[in-house]
Amino acid sequence: MRTVHRSVVATLGVAIALLASAQGGAAQTPNIRVAGRIQTQFAATSGDSTDRYRPDLVSSSGFEIRRLRLQADVRIGENVNMVLQPSFEMGSLRLRDAYLRVAVARTPTTQFGITLGQEKKPFSRIELNTSNNLLSIERGARFRGFTAAQAVTAAMNNLLEYNGYIAHDIGANADLSLSGGRAIIKVGVYNGSNESANDVNSAKSFGVRGTATVLQDAEARPVLRVGGSFFSRDRAVDDAAAAIFFMPDSSHRSNAFGLDFEWGDYRPGLHILGDFAMGEHLDPAFSVTGPPRNTGNVRANTGDSAYTTFAAIQLVGGYRWQLNDPTGERLIKIIEPALRVDVTDIDIDTGDNRSMLITPVLNLYFSQTTIFRAGLDLYRYTDGTGVSRTLSAVRMSWQANF
Repeated sequence: MRTVHRSVVATLGVAIALLASAQGGAAQTPNIRVAGRIQTQFAATSGDSTDRYRPDLVSSSGFEIRRLRLQADVRIGENVNMVLQPSFEMGSLRLRDAYLRVAVARTPTTQFGITLGQEKKPFSRIELNTSNNLLSIERGARFRGFTAAQAVTAAMNNLLEYNGYIAHDIGANADLSLSGGRAIIKVGVYNGSNESANDVNSAKSFGVRGTATVLQDAEARPVLRVGGSFFSRDRAVDDAAAAIFFMPDSSHRSNAFGLDFEWGDYRPGLHILGDFAMGEHLDPAFSVTGPPRNTGNVRANTGDSAYTTFAAIQLVGGYRWQLNDPTGERLIKIIEPALRVDVTDIDIDTGDNRSMLITPVLNLYFSQTTIFRAGLDLYRYTDGTGVSRTLSAVRMSWQANF
């Protein structure tokens, strides 16, 4: 009876607290902002046929709706923010961002917040920058005809996503902003199963990222920002001979760290983003994919020999000319040539594993948010015999954001 009495008292206490918070929050009308984007892309690929590039399996060119997303940013009072972002491209329905952040402590220069839900893991500046403003059209390498094994290691972004160090996951994180946002520290723990997926084992992935603005201009706008990240990915172990069966108490773990910088911003003048990453890469021959997109798990009895040490660097830069348009009648408002260079080595201890991706791009802005991009991906890699091969793709993208 005493236990029941305590339970009733505790329940009443929770109910009273909820009613009080509801009454206090009644005056806090949610402020909702709806945004969206559409990106249509055409790509045509050419290159020598190998066991890694098979143009006979797919069409070498085509149009696609690369991104079609809506986003609702909800602000409730001064301390609560919620973000929802479904994605609809090419007939699929996926949930990208879906999280709630509460600022639990605030001062004029400092803020501490807690976030729960699904968002991108805190790794790689280029990955964390919005796809609305991708100077290089793509973050990684996307070629029609690439086999699955080659595609996951083709460039830095592909390699990091395959290994589970970047992209969306479900979890919780804490962030601390200092000096009015000039320094930010973020620490998170995640399922490790990637986007919209339940965890398949009891272990969790975790990451930490710190960023700082070290130079500002006379208007207090950022000129030079730097960052550093560390991520530890738990990999579930498949213990079934024929079907996928992950043991709940099993886990392999791999780690990666990254350094990055950003000079300038999305305004007239020079803008450069740079990422360096190094860590452990799982050989695809030992990997297991679980539903729906839980990649990079391991087969039973997988040892350290299944991992190699990778290193990758990516630089993306552009120069933006804002054209004089006093009447607002000029068709093209901004001209922005850009260049992306990506060098990725999936095994720094052996040869014949390095690839290079160079992408010159011309970006034409019809408004601040309506953009035509045209680029050429020039890719060099080694095939299974150690012979150097080249591959290229002409890529054009129309996009509009609102």
